[in-house]
Amino acid sequence: MERQPSNVALKTMDSEREKFRTYVEKSGVMSALTDVLVRLYEEPNRPSDALTYIKETLGSAEIDAHRMQALQAKVKEQQSQIDSHLATIKAKETEIKEKETEIASYKARLAQYEKEQQPETAPPEENLEGPKSA
Repeated sequence: MERQPSNVALKTMDSEREKFRTYVEKSGVMSALTDVLVRLYEEPNRPSDALTYIKETLGSAEIDAHRMQALQAKVKEQQSQIDSHLATIKAKETEIKEKETEIASYKARLAQYEKEQQPETAPPEENLEGPKSA
């Protein structure tokens, strides 16, 4: 006669299965497997080796992770370049303001110089002969 597992052993096995199922779902394994199986099902030209197809499809996530890291590094590099360019722009804006102030100063000095160089206009000449009699 075969020995049947006890209720306690069945409950323990069910509990372990439930823990494992929860773990697999939370880690994204079930979702990934479901996605790859759906792709395989929807594939118009089914591959001769389904296991290789599944491995390659699941392996593409790893390639994507490497590509993602490369893209993130490129984004950081470009952000660094942008920050550098923004600093250069800010420095040039400051330089422009300084030059504008310098130009305004030169204009004021030029206006003062031109004012000093103009001959004073003589007051209108008075008639030295005196009033004319009619």
